Amino acid sequence: MKIGVKFCGNCNPRINAPELLGALAAAAIEATFVRWDDRDGYDVLLLLNSCQVGCATRPPFAGPSILVTSDGVQRWPVPEHQLVIAVLDALKACAGLVERPK
Repeated sequence: MKIGVKFCGNCNPRINAPELLGALAAAAIEATFVRWDDRDGYDVLLLLNSCQVGCATRPPFAGPSILVTSDGVQRWPVPEHQLVIAVLDALKACAGLVERPK
C-alpha cells in the first residue's frame, strides 16, 4: 500500500509528527510512505497534525483519507501513546493490508 502524507504547518506542536511518521513506517513494513504531492499517486492520504486542531488541508484526492491530530484519529479521541496503533488500525480499515506491530 502506498500512503501519501501531508503535514500541518507545525505552528502549535503537541506531538512530533515526523517522529510519529517514523514509528508508523517502522511498524507498517508493507506500506510505502510518500509525499502527498507524489506524481505517481497513492492509495490512502494521511494528514498528520501536531496539535488537536487538525488544520492540515485535504488536497484533491478521491481515495480514503485519515486525519491524525495530537489527541485523536479520525476525530475519535486517542491517547498519544496509542496513536501509532490507532493509525495502523485506520490504515488497515482502508485497505486491509497493514498488520499491527507485535
